[in-house]
Amino acid sequence: MWIFLPAFYLAVAHIAGDNVALVPDLAAFLPREVFIATVIVYIFLGTCMTGMAGWIGVQGRQELTVLAGAMSRRWGKKLLAVTVLSVCLPASALTGGYYTGYILEKLFSIPHFWGAPFCLLLFSLLAAGRGRDIVKFSNYLALVLIPLVFYLLVSAKPEWSLSWPQWQDVSWITLSILIGYNIGGMRSILTVEAAAHLAGKGYKTILLVILAKLLEGMFTLLVAELIVGTAATGPLALSGLAGRFLSQPVWWLFHLALFCTFLNTMAPAMLVNARQVSVLTGYSFWRSLAIAYGLVSLGSYLPFTVMLSIISIAGLSMVLFLLYSVYFLYRQ
Repeated sequence: MWIFLPAFYLAVAHIAGDNVALVPDLAAFLPREVFIATVIVYIFLGTCMTGMAGWIGVQGRQELTVLAGAMSRRWGKKLLAVTVLSVCLPASALTGGYYTGYILEKLFSIPHFWGAPFCLLLFSLLAAGRGRDIVKFSNYLALVLIPLVFYLLVSAKPEWSLSWPQWQDVSWITLSILIGYNIGGMRSILTVEAAAHLAGKGYKTILLVILAKLLEGMFTLLVAELIVGTAATGPLALSGLAGRFLSQPVWWLFHLALFCTFLNTMAPAMLVNARQVSVLTGYSFWRSLAIAYGLVSLGSYLPFTVMLSIISIAGLSMVLFLLYSVYFLYRQ
């Protein structure tokens, strides 16, 4: 029974911009395509890739960055840095700039143009170790989002679709976007790191990360069906749905919890961005963090479709890197 509670906590920790922002928005525009894409990416491919990342952590007993250096001293770490940044930078711009800027605009009427870089500056300072109490408080407040989503589920009474989507409903573009966002970037790095720390449990650790991914996938699928069943619209379709069914105080609590969910994702994301920039440039942490902040801030002003296109293409590189890591460890 030890595995279920940690799996739940790990699943909650992995809930990020794609689960409560990107997938709901895509579901508002492409309901049938997103449903089957979510099943494929989060239930099937997601569990396979997460299990693979868990195996890498258990087998290698070290972080992915250390393993990359062992695979090739000359280019291993830099190749991993490029692979991670190619996904993590646009994903950070989407979650930390685009979506979080909208939340700030809804709560305080701050124009999105100014709200996005302000939020990213806050996340960068938290990534540098400033305001640890803010991060601790945010971790607790973000937990409120899950019961509020279930409350929305009861209040909205969505019309559930009875017809199972067919293979012809698969949108390969949507599929590649979700693969890039969910599997690429820092998530695989964190999964390998968590598995490496729990390597003493052996293959139970792999089962733990797979179960956590399944729980995350079921929650994401539930959110997507909630949006489709209520005909909610984006951007931030879940936020719009909250405005229809929640009272004003609960609406504020919902958006604060949503903001904290993004904060919990973006603080480690900016830390990962800064470290990978440092690997490529050799600069100090603060200079690398400033460069990462500038790149993500500029990226947040890109058109929504451009950010998704970059993520969809770059995410496949992380899949290839994980496959090569498995091959490398298997040969050892």
